[in-house]
Amino acid sequence: MSQHAERSKLGTILTIVFIVALLMGPGPGVMLVRGTTFLGFPAIYAWGLLWYAVEVAVVVIAFCCVWTDDDAEGADTDSVSA
Repeated sequence: MSQHAERSKLGTILTIVFIVALLMGPGPGVMLVRGTTFLGFPAIYAWGLLWYAVEVAVVVIAFCCVWTDDDAEGADTDSVSA
C-alpha cells in the first residue's frame, strides 16, 4: 500500500471520528444536566471537555500524519516559481 493511500485512509478515519465527536459533544451530553458530578466537575462540563480533547487529538494527528506535502520534500517551499 502506498504512502498516499495510507494517508488517505487515515484521513478518512480521522474525518469520521471528528464528525462523531462534533455530534456527541452537544448531543447526548444534554442528558447530563441533572446536576451530577464527575471528578468534582459538573458532568456536562466533563462530557464537553472529553469530546473537545478528542477533536484536538484528531487535529494533532492529522497535522502530523496526514497534512504533508510529498512534492515539497527536499524543495524550498518558500520560493515562488514563475
